Amino acid sequence: MATKAKKTVRKKKSHLLMFTVSFTIFLLLSIIGGYMALLYAGEKMIDTEIQKLEALKTEPTVIYDKNGKEMTSLIYQKNREYMQISKMPDYLINAFISVEDRRFFDHKGVDMIRIGGAIINDIRKGSLAEGGSTITQQLARNVFLSLDKTFWRKTKEVSIAIGMERRFSKDQILEMYLNQVYLGKGAFGVEDAAQHYFGMSVTDKNFTLAKAATLAAIPKAPTHYSPFNNPEKAKERRDTILRLMQEQGFITMEQKEQAQAEPLPEPREDASDNGGVVKKGDRAFFDYVVREAKDKYGVTEEDLYRGGWSVYTSFDPNMQNAMVKAYADEKNFPKPGATRAVQSAMIVVDAKNGGIAAMMGGRDYQAKGFNLATDMARQPGSSFKPIAVYAPAIDINFSKWNSSSILSNKRQSFNGYEPRNASGKYSETTSMMRAVINSDNVPAVWLLNEIGVNNGMDYIEKFGIELSPEDRNLAIALGGLSKGTSPMKMAQAYTTFVNGGKMAEAHVIDRMENQQKGVEYKYKPVEKQVVKPETAWEVHTMLERAVNEGTGRSARISGRHVAGKTGTTQSMVGGGDVNKDAWFVGYTPEYVGAVWMGFDPEDKQHLMRQGSSLTAKMFATVLGEGLKGVKARDFEPPAGMHKQQEEKEETPSVQLFADLTLDENKLKVVLSWMGGNQDYTYDVYRFTDNPENREKIASGLKEMIHVDTLNGPTMYKYIVIPRDANGEEKTPSNIAEINTSQLDNLLQEGDQHDDGQMQEGDIPIDGGTGQNPWPGQGNGNWNGDNGSNGNGNWDGGNGNNGNGNWNGNNGNSNGNGHGSWNGNGNGNGNGNGGQPPVAPPDIVPPGGNDSQTPPPGIELPPPPPDFGGQQPDPAGGHG
Repeated sequence: MATKAKKTVRKKKSHLLMFTVSFTIFLLLSIIGGYMALLYAGEKMIDTEIQKLEALKTEPTVIYDKNGKEMTSLIYQKNREYMQISKMPDYLINAFISVEDRRFFDHKGVDMIRIGGAIINDIRKGSLAEGGSTITQQLARNVFLSLDKTFWRKTKEVSIAIGMERRFSKDQILEMYLNQVYLGKGAFGVEDAAQHYFGMSVTDKNFTLAKAATLAAIPKAPTHYSPFNNPEKAKERRDTILRLMQEQGFITMEQKEQAQAEPLPEPREDASDNGGVVKKGDRAFFDYVVREAKDKYGVTEEDLYRGGWSVYTSFDPNMQNAMVKAYADEKNFPKPGATRAVQSAMIVVDAKNGGIAAMMGGRDYQAKGFNLATDMARQPGSSFKPIAVYAPAIDINFSKWNSSSILSNKRQSFNGYEPRNASGKYSETTSMMRAVINSDNVPAVWLLNEIGVNNGMDYIEKFGIELSPEDRNLAIALGGLSKGTSPMKMAQAYTTFVNGGKMAEAHVIDRMENQQKGVEYKYKPVEKQVVKPETAWEVHTMLERAVNEGTGRSARISGRHVAGKTGTTQSMVGGGDVNKDAWFVGYTPEYVGAVWMGFDPEDKQHLMRQGSSLTAKMFATVLGEGLKGVKARDFEPPAGMHKQQEEKEETPSVQLFADLTLDENKLKVVLSWMGGNQDYTYDVYRFTDNPENREKIASGLKEMIHVDTLNGPTMYKYIVIPRDANGEEKTPSNIAEINTSQLDNLLQEGDQHDDGQMQEGDIPIDGGTGQNPWPGQGNGNWNGDNGSNGNGNWDGGNGNNGNGNWNGNNGNSNGNGHGSWNGNGNGNGNGNGGQPPVAPPDIVPPGGNDSQTPPPGIELPPPPPDFGGQQPDPAGGHG
């Protein structure tokens, strides 16, 4: 029995052994067969396309505009001089080997150790990072393979690499690799790159070890590690390569330290792209094409420069040329600061599909630089009101909230937050339509409070604007965002109002293909229904009125329909007449445009006193020129809705405002007006008591603003006379008396000097002693508050006894006693019956006094005040 069991065990072991041997032989044969198949496949692909290695040349990549015409081409040029490896310095070769393939001379095309590490890394990341490639594999991939990041592509790469190692020597492979490796800016190969970055050949005696390491640092990410684009990162990687060279025995410690101390090259004027000509004004657009190709379709800059691609874009050459022309004219911008000019960015997108037609990334945009049009984050001011307040309210309840709805417009506090209207004018109520036309701030904040901040935030995010937790407050009604947004995001959001409530994604590439590689990518339109069609149309009708007769008048284009909204934010450094940001976002039936202007950054030497009249004017200038030859169209209401016949209104009467401010120690009156007709010119007069004895101080003005400098103590009254194209006088404006609220705000700010001392040019406040703005000495106060004793005041001449101050209802501006602007005076400026001056900012910062401190849990908004697009500016119009 035992013997039989033993025989059975031996038989089973024999079968197992036979199976193991058979499987091992099969496995070995499979491996050998697979290896032979790889060799055959690699050899076959090399034989089929050997000319690629011989010429390393293909057709250029061509970028087309919206009309199918060539915009530019990225020409893969054959090296100006093919550099033999025998002429290259050893430290150049070793620099690439140390970082790209340290075991290059030991493997047969594939480094199994490195591939194993790459596979583990891919598993950890959960993606195909496609690392672990040897120099031979990189050459194989760049020359023979398509863009798909798959394991099958990696298999073909391995087979070609093995085949190349069998056919070519190590030196030949290195020579081909170093003559075709992409090193940024259209430079292929070390010789082209050396000429581009250093202006010399790799054979030059001044081509140092540090320069060689700088070139070896680039292939990992040519834009990121370019010494011209990102010097800090380029130096960091260069020094890492020098350390690797020292650790691998290629150089000594002394050579490493000496090379690491060598500075990087400075950008040179003749260091232009090797890969085609891009006009300077088009550079931001071109860079965005390259960026979108990589971000959306995985086609890198290197892939584009290697050629063979046809890229079809939404570029409108007429619109871009108009933008470049407008940006070249200094007159279109606010005055520069002490050392730099006001920055600006603009973008124009197709109103229906979101295709970017033109772009200006900044007034001094540099290749691969920061694109203000797409990437900046600034507070949008009142241009945000349609997005954050009016569209959400109408969409939530159209029957309750629409253009005819009555909104509160009285001064009020929302748990300590007190928005102000830039005009300083208030009323119990106003219509939503009128609030948009005048860009009043109180109604917008009141309405957001009615519908709820959470609802407003939900819609803002639907419009594609990113928010943070700090934005959960009423300040978002006026564009008071903690981080801000970009012109591209604003233009994209406004496509909603011209598209029946659907927002079109901003994009630049419509289609791209590479016939040689058999690859084609098509843009799939992304449209999001943000609001109902009737909501979009209702908002649109208000925005069109805002351009026709409100704060956006400067955006009007003769013969075309325009809608849009201005926006400004108040400076945190300057006074009430200084803007930090100026915006206009608007559209025609064809295009949506967004314009921004502001100092970047602002400081006391760089203050922008002009407002959004210039951004609106820039919009009109660019789109008016860019649309020449395009038949004008009207806005079409959404399906099922009818275009309402607008009421034929008479030309709005001219409303004049006169605000006192202090500039360069001089009192100035900023005169600004609204209404009138676009063909009118304006004459400005001032007088003291009788309008018949008026004095003309300006004539023939087209802009609706003028600044009058006061040279004495006289407080004038003002009137504006409009004239039509024939010079005929039209209905005069109201008589405007000087409003001191802005100056009072400046004085309050000036009273907070760090040293607590009066500064030169300050006007004494609350009985303080200081230098008067005109010659002479006098102790006085601004307003004779009850209980305050002051010696003299503004008009403290001998004469009338009166109780009062600037705003006193009882008495007049003369206090008891004597003394005046030009002399010492004594007297008590006892006043009552007047309201204290109102500071003009829209947003009163929290903590100003205890009475405004909100209850626990209420977060007051941190953003700076916004002037709702109406801030008067010396260069033209209300913001």
